[in-house]
Amino acid sequence: MGKDWSTLELLRHARHDWLNQLQLIKANLSMGRTERAKEIIEEIILISRHESNLMNLKVPELAEYLITFNWLKHPIVLETEVAGEARDLSKAEKVLLEACQSLFAVMNRSVDPLAENRLVFTISNQQHPSAFMFRLTGSIHNTEEFESELKDVISAHKLLDVIESYIQTHEVFLVLQMKQ
Repeated sequence: MGKDWSTLELLRHARHDWLNQLQLIKANLSMGRTERAKEIIEEIILISRHESNLMNLKVPELAEYLITFNWLKHPIVLETEVAGEARDLSKAEKVLLEACQSLFAVMNRSVDPLAENRLVFTISNQQHPSAFMFRLTGSIHNTEEFESELKDVISAHKLLDVIESYIQTHEVFLVLQMKQ
């Protein structure tokens, strides 16, 4: 797993995130941009729903890793989404956690750290088995090397099938699914 967070560290990071969001709302309201303030509130609500849905999947280590990912220094900003009904993924947690850690490490190494890099990781429970989608946008270095490292990660996780993938200099899209 990642960093071993103390309760105080968790509270400090959570408070910092909330203060940043409240300051954004306050700044937009003070400039008379009420529509933008409402959008920020809706974004906060959506993020909170996705985090709640993630926690309902019975994958506590994976949930902690994903929720705290942006608290550490990475050249990628992570957004996590959960689509569909809550499903017990506890039996797949170890594989999913290791795959995410490996894939995110490859992605971190493969992007320009000065660019705006965003990774949207979606757990889709709309079909069976669940699908795991990774959409990285930003500035990707050496796509051939990136593709080679990605293949190594996927082959190391034999319980996952690649359903779809493409790699370009500004976008990577990958869909994985647990083998039946």
